[in-house]
Amino acid sequence: MASPIRTVIAAVAAATLVACTGSGGDVPTTVAPTSGAATQSSATSGATSLPSTQSVTPPSVPSAAQLVGRLATPADLGPGWSLWEGFADWPGGAPGALPDEQRALLPQLPLCPHASAEARALAEGLQWQGFTQLHQQTPDPFATMVVAQQLLLADQPDRIEATFATLRDGLAACLTKNLPAGEWEIGLRESFDVPAVGDDVFAERSSSFDPGEARRDTRLVLVRDAAMLMLIQIDEVLIRADAEPTLTTDVVNSVIVTMADKLS
Repeated sequence: MASPIRTVIAAVAAATLVACTGSGGDVPTTVAPTSGAATQSSATSGATSLPSTQSVTPPSVPSAAQLVGRLATPADLGPGWSLWEGFADWPGGAPGALPDEQRALLPQLPLCPHASAEARALAEGLQWQGFTQLHQQTPDPFATMVVAQQLLLADQPDRIEATFATLRDGLAACLTKNLPAGEWEIGLRESFDVPAVGDDVFAERSSSFDPGEARRDTRLVLVRDAAMLMLIQIDEVLIRADAEPTLTTDVVNSVIVTMADKLS
């Protein structure tokens, strides 16, 4: 079976645009996936240490079926959302738990040389277990595309809190500071506020553009809830130079909250 994951990693935008060409017309310029500017916010669980006489039962690892149940569906996000067409190649025609050979093909967290060696090594070796990609309908898909991806990891419950902390610190070390005005187009990364979700959360926003003047606005949110780790990435790709953004703060927050609530 051809790998739908490889297609989406090769180009988030291209997957949708190629599907649109059946109605005729030229394929507009697409943007190769890049990690851009982002935002950060964090919350701690506030857990207290237990007396040494008490034992702590580690959280159970979700089964494959339970993991699939924590992936967002178009119905969860509301009218105007649909599954990426590549999922037609999956068994059952739906997203789900990833086989081992697919896990290594998913995108890595966008760490930079400023991140610690530990964080970079962890990000490079991270293999997500669940994945889904949803698209929001826009007035003109040849001008603007909105893509939301959700990735899940839940196979190391006793290490997930430390994993989150290391990845969060690595992402935070890569946030751009004091970038001169007017240069955001080349990859500003900054923290941004998101609703309170999960036990811990880090959020960043990035902006970038390609030589064809397509622009990409990316929101990346890393969430830990109990023994599960979730990565949410929301991309708005403005393909034409005259395209206007369509995503609102309310829509972005709604996607984040809906996906994060699936962890509970």
